[in-house]
Amino acid sequence: MKVIAVAIIACILLIGFTDLALGCNCGCEPCGPGGKACKGCPERVALCQDLINLVKNLQQRVRQCVCGEPTWML
Repeated sequence: MKVIAVAIIACILLIGFTDLALGCNCGCEPCGPGGKACKGCPERVALCQDLINLVKNLQQRVRQCVCGEPTWML
């Protein structure tokens, strides 16, 4: 679980520091993980927390519904 969360955060940070975050050379201001949030997207901290919670919830559902672990073990 922790490995998945770290991998997601690492991917977000890596994308932010690559040329993909720079956008075009047209003078427009880039948005995304390396800068300010794009229109309609949450800020980086909120997005990071939301994705971590999503992964935790998914892990709990897999353990409970697929693996059959009882609720008290989660």
